[in-house]
Amino acid sequence: MDEYSCLQKMDAEPTSLSKEAQWRKKPAEELSIFKKDIEKFKDSGFYIAREMTRKCIVKREWAHHNQLVNRVWLLFYKLGYCELGADFDFNTSSKKADDKSFFYHIDVIAKDDETVVVSKCVSSDILSRASLTKEIDDFTCSKNQISKAINEHYANQGNKLKIIWIIITQNIIWTSLDKQYAAKNRIQVVTEKELRYYLQVAEHLKSAARYQVLAEFLKDQKIPALENVKVPAIRGKLGGHSYYSFVSTPQQLLKISFVNHRSLNDPEGAPSYQRLINKTRLGQISKFIKNGGYFPTNILINFTRKCRFERISHDENADITFGNLYLPSQYRSAWIIDGQHRLYGYAPLDEDHLKQNVMVVAFEELDKTEEANLFVTINHEQKSVSKTLLDELEGELRWGSDKPNERIGAIGSRLIKLLNEDLGEPLYRKVTQQGIPPADETCLTIPELKNGLKKSGLIGTIGCNKEYLRGPLSGENDSETLQRAREAINSYLDFVKSSNPILWDMGRKGIICTNISIQGYLMLFGALLTFKQLEAETDMQKQNPLDIVLGILDYLSPIRKWLSSATVETMVDEFKVQFGSGGPKEYYFRLCQIINSEYPEFQPDGYAKWLNERSVERIEKADRQIKELHIAVQKTIFDQLKKIHGDDYWRHGVQDKTIMSKAYAKSLEEDEEHLPLENYLEFIEYKKIVERKDNWPIFKSVFDIPEPNEKGKAKNLKWMERINELRRIQAHPTENRSYKMEDYEYLDYVFQEFINRIHANSSES
Repeated sequence: MDEYSCLQKMDAEPTSLSKEAQWRKKPAEELSIFKKDIEKFKDSGFYIAREMTRKCIVKREWAHHNQLVNRVWLLFYKLGYCELGADFDFNTSSKKADDKSFFYHIDVIAKDDETVVVSKCVSSDILSRASLTKEIDDFTCSKNQISKAINEHYANQGNKLKIIWIIITQNIIWTSLDKQYAAKNRIQVVTEKELRYYLQVAEHLKSAARYQVLAEFLKDQKIPALENVKVPAIRGKLGGHSYYSFVSTPQQLLKISFVNHRSLNDPEGAPSYQRLINKTRLGQISKFIKNGGYFPTNILINFTRKCRFERISHDENADITFGNLYLPSQYRSAWIIDGQHRLYGYAPLDEDHLKQNVMVVAFEELDKTEEANLFVTINHEQKSVSKTLLDELEGELRWGSDKPNERIGAIGSRLIKLLNEDLGEPLYRKVTQQGIPPADETCLTIPELKNGLKKSGLIGTIGCNKEYLRGPLSGENDSETLQRAREAINSYLDFVKSSNPILWDMGRKGIICTNISIQGYLMLFGALLTFKQLEAETDMQKQNPLDIVLGILDYLSPIRKWLSSATVETMVDEFKVQFGSGGPKEYYFRLCQIINSEYPEFQPDGYAKWLNERSVERIEKADRQIKELHIAVQKTIFDQLKKIHGDDYWRHGVQDKTIMSKAYAKSLEEDEEHLPLENYLEFIEYKKIVERKDNWPIFKSVFDIPEPNEKGKAKNLKWMERINELRRIQAHPTENRSYKMEDYEYLDYVFQEFINRIHANSSES
């Protein structure tokens, strides 16, 4: 193999990249195969999704590592990178001095005109704390060889490419030392939180988002193309702050600009005041510009550092200075206060449009809180955004309503919207949108999930004096609460989803991802955190969200184990509850019962009472099953005897004189009209009739029910003796005579087995 030839694997064909994107977007691997090959694919974990005449569609859930790689690949595709490494196993090789080939696994590599992003993905099936020192060491040691390969491969391009090194993780809790070690080696760290944000921005901005993401990765790095770029400007004072008024181009501004979006909540930029750009509005603006439109208003920005300004003259009357302003040449050095739609509307357009003039007013080293207040003031006074948005922004700047219920509801509503927009996360696009009817796979609604959040107490509760009390996922302010809850709930529900992804994605039919079930899981999350906090005497509000989830995974393991082997039928049997106010609580307590079976100490508030009430329901169900079983047994026996012996069924079918005489004597005791004699038999006497030598061949197909996990007997009628014993409990319940849990299970088994055999026998007749 020629040196560096592996970089030829980079795909730069738009049609090919589009097909690749469609494949990677799918929630599961999907193949069309011939039916004759089905077994081979089943052995590899595929299942049949759809059958056709000669072929069928098979699917298999992506492995968690491949899921992460797909999301990373899709990110750079959405960002408009023109070349992408198309394989999971992308290997870079070169010849070292000792003449040995060098190989390193790269999960995703992406290139545009100025940068190359080299990504290493590390994931875990479930949330875990892990040391990434080895991964950082290996990545660091490979950088020189990979850099050399990239630079030589693209040597004819002209400008030297900036290489961005990233380790992207999923379900991994980083140690602070590892983060410091990665930073020291100039390796970017991207967790699911940041990846979620980048994907969200890319979804809204498409290729225009590349500037926003590069601003994150290349913060403070020099942009050679902007070195010593100067523009004519006016410098003055406004509200006590220095400002510059000048004309620039989108081509210059996009590279240095940054928007502090509220969904990222950048700690360096708090408070974050901008909403994610509306992609519909962005498209309209781009179309407006292409059709010759322009904006006579200023884009308002804030330079994060002092700028070089060459004075030419000064006007004493206006107190302004004319001169040349040198634009900052670092990424992320100009924060947009107002006009993000106008600026990013140029991003997808051609170079001629990118070189058009735009008017700019730039403050210098303005405080971030002042930025936010200025944004609200501008938009409120000019009425350029909706009143609803302004109310929401005011709420973020002055977080905390006087009414706790409204405060919790506002956090919950916004949280659900974010969870629904988090690409690749459990609730992504699972929540129905206004005006769009729900479907089986998309059946969640904001009001119901908001109720679940309120009941869970995760983001706060209302105290005895009607005051707001912080929950285990609450932060120092509502913005922090939003981010803590978002991170923790995504991780928590991912643990649930990964237990049985097929049932999860079935939505309503799978009974795991429905309004009732998600409310139940949220209530369980709150109960587990309360239990853990009392057990360990820890303050959840001071813990990292992922550490919080990690701390309860042991208690969730019984549920994961149960779900991993669940089917639609078992979910219906165990978790199908009626819709209504009691449904979520019933679902929640059934989850608690699974945990309690392995962790008896876990008994949240209301569980004991529910268990007692539920035992009453089970008693009623058991009583009903015994009654129905008695009727079914009698009807099956005597319908068959009448069919064979006609009117003489009693004498020829029963034959036992003792049984016959006892039944006749009982009938004489009746004051009312006498019933057919079979109505005066005891249940155990049915067994004697069935097992008679000449009757057994008639009844064997229905009555021959072996004990659970026991087969091989000539006549399996022990169950009739057990049911006869259980009838005594039904007829004469006392404190010391009651159903046990194994009785309920035995009754369920026999009842279902007998009914199934009756149906099977009747269909064959």
